[in-house]
Amino acid sequence: MARSILIIVLLLSPFLGVAQNIISGKIIDAQQKGIENVNISYKGVGKAAILGFARSEQDGSFSLEVKNGKDLDSLQLDLNHLSYARKSIIIPNRSGNYTYILHQESRELEVVNIGNIPIFKKQDTINYNVDAFTSKQDRVIADIIKKLPGIEMKDGEILYQGQPIQKYMVNKLDLMEGQYGIINNNMPVEAVSRVQIIENDQPIKILDSLVFSDRASLNLELKKLTTTGTGKLGVGLSPALWDVNLTPMTFGKTFQMLNSFQTNNTGFDASRGLRAFYTGGTFFRQENHTSGPSFLTIQEVSSPNFAESKWLDNRLFLASTNILQKLENGLELKGSISYYNDYRKRSGYTLTEVFAPDQSILLSESVNNKYRINDLAGGLLIEKNEKTIYLRNSLKFHKRWNNDHGNLLFNKEETINQKKHYDDQSLMNNLSLARFLGKQLVNISSSIEWNRTPQTLTINPGQLEDILNNGNPYDQLRQQVDYRIFSTRNNLSFVRRIKNFTLSPRFAINYQNNNMASTIHTFDQGNENILGDDYVNDLQFQELKTEIGMDIQYETSKLKLSFNLPFALSLFNANQQKVKTLDWANKNSFNPSANLQYTLDNYNEISLNGNHTVRYSGLDNFYNSYIVNNYRSIQRYETRLLGNKSLSTGIRYDYRNVLKAYFAGTSYQYTHGKRDYIFRSQLDQSGRTITSIEDRESNNFSHKLAIELSKFFRSIRTTFKLNGNLSYGESDYLLNDVMGRQKFNLYGGNLEIINNKWDAIGFEYSTTFTYSESKFLNDTRNSIRSNNHFLNIMVYPGERHSLTINNAYYRTNIPGLKNQYFLDIAYRYRIEKWKTDIEIAGQNLLNNERYTQQFSNDYQLIETYFDLRPRQIIVSTHFRF
Repeated sequence: MARSILIIVLLLSPFLGVAQNIISGKIIDAQQKGIENVNISYKGVGKAAILGFARSEQDGSFSLEVKNGKDLDSLQLDLNHLSYARKSIIIPNRSGNYTYILHQESRELEVVNIGNIPIFKKQDTINYNVDAFTSKQDRVIADIIKKLPGIEMKDGEILYQGQPIQKYMVNKLDLMEGQYGIINNNMPVEAVSRVQIIENDQPIKILDSLVFSDRASLNLELKKLTTTGTGKLGVGLSPALWDVNLTPMTFGKTFQMLNSFQTNNTGFDASRGLRAFYTGGTFFRQENHTSGPSFLTIQEVSSPNFAESKWLDNRLFLASTNILQKLENGLELKGSISYYNDYRKRSGYTLTEVFAPDQSILLSESVNNKYRINDLAGGLLIEKNEKTIYLRNSLKFHKRWNNDHGNLLFNKEETINQKKHYDDQSLMNNLSLARFLGKQLVNISSSIEWNRTPQTLTINPGQLEDILNNGNPYDQLRQQVDYRIFSTRNNLSFVRRIKNFTLSPRFAINYQNNNMASTIHTFDQGNENILGDDYVNDLQFQELKTEIGMDIQYETSKLKLSFNLPFALSLFNANQQKVKTLDWANKNSFNPSANLQYTLDNYNEISLNGNHTVRYSGLDNFYNSYIVNNYRSIQRYETRLLGNKSLSTGIRYDYRNVLKAYFAGTSYQYTHGKRDYIFRSQLDQSGRTITSIEDRESNNFSHKLAIELSKFFRSIRTTFKLNGNLSYGESDYLLNDVMGRQKFNLYGGNLEIINNKWDAIGFEYSTTFTYSESKFLNDTRNSIRSNNHFLNIMVYPGERHSLTINNAYYRTNIPGLKNQYFLDIAYRYRIEKWKTDIEIAGQNLLNNERYTQQFSNDYQLIETYFDLRPRQIIVSTHFRF
């Protein structure tokens, strides 16, 4: 452990000696009042090239770091403001504090037409001109964002230079608090002027001059304050289909609102738009609700790894509202409420080969499942984000209740019915308050959460009879679990800037109380039997954690270095069936982390990271009586604390040339994990599994290498994107008392070309390649290779007409499986006067019925056959609000 920290420090220490000149001062008028927004730039005396600039604050103060031109003896400062006369001053090139007076003078701006520049950078903001990337087929802003060089979209999440964005704003206001999928998929392209990426954005204003950020935010700059949005009304066959989307939005200077009503049975999961990709806490560590654990499952068929609209059999109704009001005193009030109901069907076939130490076991499962999902969420938020105070309080409520039904044919012989009820409800409040006491910034943050998750699994006929019913068949099995948690996290921290250093000591005290009760019921010939102590959990688990820590940041014009040094003492108390199994046992942990970001020049940047963590598993793996978690798996764990250690370190290099619209990055990450236990699996001839925990050390490690390249060629209006990855890893497992080690390696990549050059035709082409190999016991190996191609051709035979042909070709090396080709076609007619489209679309026109895929885990190779949606034709109208 100490050696790891020493290595990190030695790697970072050469950068700590970088020095810089800081020119600071104040700009005032003739009445000695500070002038805001004066542009202060510096350059060589008599030279034209500007080397750097800053803006004055509300009180007229400014601070300018001399990042370039350090070899110059003197500098020329130029002061500019539209309402004041220009002023130039020659000063020595060294740190100093100055005061300058500007005199009022009106000036007219010369109108300059810069044309349709695709990308340009101003200070830390990269501006993408939406019109430069728009084709006739594009309707919503997501169509544009996926084309932008340097930006990726993965499953709806937006990444810049390989990292998730930390904010998604419209006109610099964050209405959705991370649930930006609804805006992304419904904001009309015509309403947006620019997509902006704000690099190194510090969203908490009181921290702006204290704590640096290496994260990026995204902002949509609208052409005007407006009410906009999209609507869709569609019907089709077969069977009877509908697709309705009404999503109006209002974006004013101080008021924003989004309402959405969506319903469809066409395979589009609109509930994904409610997923929160971030929670807004950043430096002050606001917590986010996570759903309670699901101990029970019905047997599934794994979802295919391709377009969801081709296989999702759904019937969804969704309604949501988000409101933001900014008051004159700077307070922002936000409210949100959402509800959706989704009924899904899923059917298919799974073939599982289990590699046991002395044999291979083959299992087949024909699955026909139905799911009823209900989800209700609401929240209220008050935020004041200013230079002198930061206040944020959010109150959230969430309730989700599911009813799942599964019909299963096991090994083509035994019919098994499964029913699962899952109910998760939670209430959570987060508070952060930061303000200055003198020159010291003080922050208090607190979170309180209550959560309850009752769940039931019923199986007919009863299973696992050797364990649960003395080897005798019986009619029904019912597993009940009731899980509850109350937790509170409280933190006091201080932030102080001392020259290039920012020091933030903190103290935290956290408490959580978990309760879990479970029983197993068997039914036979109308008689109910509640099984005894080996099948009953009545567990109370408590953890009291105190933590002291220090965050250290060091910043120069080129270097950003941060350390997080937390030390924690945890006390654990546990009672199982009224027997004390832990009596405030204590564990301590030190979990340091370090990050370095070094800017080589205007184009190149390198970053390093490293962290070491120690944690102890809680209630999820802390019960010592049996729980049946599915029809062929039962498990119980020892009542003791389970220790986990991990070490992770990595390096990343980024290149960006905004002028040439060229972005690139590559990264390497190594992780190593060690546990003081291992999961012990006992497998019988029928594939039924008993899982427990054994006191034996286990290890895992992985290496990951990734590369991203993207470039926009303005002359041919084409974006190229290339991504590649390579990973290798090993992990221990224990099966039928034989220690095994799974080894895997995976490599792949994808190429994407998006062309909008011609008015009459456009195309998007992408190809993905993946290869994975797994090694099991007895040197059994399995390799899976796939190469998929996608070609979308857009033809515009007239000003108002468009034809889109989507081609998808899936190729794999799975024995006995034919390569698959999918064809979708859509025709669209534009009524420009009403800003409305009439569309007729055909999906899966070749009527492919089934998709097959293969994957593996520690000791299993699983092949699934998944039923697809049939051919469908939909006629719809799309319009703007």
